[in-house]
Amino acid sequence: MLTITHINYIREIYFAEGKSISEICKMTGRNYRTIKKYIETEDFNESEHKAKRPNKSDILRPIIRKWLLEDRARHHKQRHTAKVIYKRLKKEHPDILDVSERTVRTIVKEEKEKIYGSKKAYLLLNHPGGEAQVDFGTFYGYEQGGLKKFHELILSFPKSNAGFAVVTRSETRQAVLEGLVTIFKHIEYVPIAIWFDQMSSAALRTKDENGVLKAADFVTRFSMHYGFNIKFCNPNSGNEKGNVENKVGTIRRNLFVPEPIIKELDSFNQKLLEDCDDLNKEDHYRLKEPKTLLFEQEKSLMVPVSKIPFDTAKYETRKVNKYGLVEFSGCRYSASPRYIGQFVNLKIMANEIEIFSKDFSEKIAKHPRLFQNGEESIHHIDFIDVIKTRPNALKYSGIYTLLPEAWQDYLQILDKEAFREAFNVLKMILLKDDMAFADKVLKETIKHDSASPEAVAVTYRRLKENRMIYETVVDLPSDLPSYEMDTSQYDRFFGGNVL
Repeated sequence: MLTITHINYIREIYFAEGKSISEICKMTGRNYRTIKKYIETEDFNESEHKAKRPNKSDILRPIIRKWLLEDRARHHKQRHTAKVIYKRLKKEHPDILDVSERTVRTIVKEEKEKIYGSKKAYLLLNHPGGEAQVDFGTFYGYEQGGLKKFHELILSFPKSNAGFAVVTRSETRQAVLEGLVTIFKHIEYVPIAIWFDQMSSAALRTKDENGVLKAADFVTRFSMHYGFNIKFCNPNSGNEKGNVENKVGTIRRNLFVPEPIIKELDSFNQKLLEDCDDLNKEDHYRLKEPKTLLFEQEKSLMVPVSKIPFDTAKYETRKVNKYGLVEFSGCRYSASPRYIGQFVNLKIMANEIEIFSKDFSEKIAKHPRLFQNGEESIHHIDFIDVIKTRPNALKYSGIYTLLPEAWQDYLQILDKEAFREAFNVLKMILLKDDMAFADKVLKETIKHDSASPEAVAVTYRRLKENRMIYETVVDLPSDLPSYEMDTSQYDRFFGGNVL
């Protein structure tokens, strides 16, 4: 089993440099069928089985290539020579250095030709077709009546100057990858290479055992699945990412002014991508042709988007505490009380978190993902059936603290039967509304000197009705003519006398 780094190297020299399978076999020493297998692979989702430890000698060439790539950001007088690379390999990787210095010199020469010989083809100032740039921007929008900060993930194509955007709630790795998949599906193609700005790439990079920055294995697997090369911009190199930086501002000014109203994020993003299509109908600033037309021509250099979905989620294990909650990234999420003290699995996505049992046989809960430290997402209804069967233990349980203060005080004055009825009413409310509304219902009931569970239920139904026809004050015009009613006909009909 090859490492992700080595598989990526094989695919890169096959698709990007045009090497034949036979040439790759000679370069890597691998079997023809093995090379062919990884070149034809389309699904790079992680297997459920752990991969065997690879032979370290297989990563000699990728290590040399990585050091040479890092040299491009250094002063030319402080770059690796073949002799220095051999010494470094001997010092840092003596267990895999089973070739002579002459062989290392040959590998260095070959890798330099690949890197510097093709450098002009990837120089962003020349805007080669089929490549894209990624970056984040921020803006403010309204959600649930409040003004909130959102992030715009921008994918721009410098050759045609086309740009696409999706809105995210964060700049996490899941937000980047899910956003890219949404854009890929919309345009139905994937660029051959994507350049990541330092900000957007922060969630995608990691360090190897020597402290050298590289793309995380999971992100490399993602890039191979969709068929593009990952390229990181150099620090303080605005010329490498100027197109996407301009596109961040352009889309913000054109599509986020005034502040948009976001009711449901997925549907908002679909409409946003359609608006980007309309924005791309404008002429290219220099070529004076519609960007849409240029982008369609550019698609011939890209690859069709894979029909096999890639799972971009992150999975972590957490223990459910005595309150029935699990913690992740400073926030708390409720699980079923049945799992208190047990380990559960979290499926962490850009905007949601799902909680599963340890063996993934049961989906326990689903929550919106929170980002402010100390926030909680609690499905109170999960705890109600447990509490109402053990009223005497309520005050001493961690679950008690999850209830609003008004409900805590209210439950203390009820007898056992009324206690159960009160929780049935609370469950009825939570099936359609949240705990904040339940708190409002109880306070409204108490305000009218009522305390029975039946009264709480009546108050809830009353507050849910459309009360506009009862509460609206109608202002009539002041200049209406006077009108006198004659009721004598009614008197004669009933045969009575006028009083």
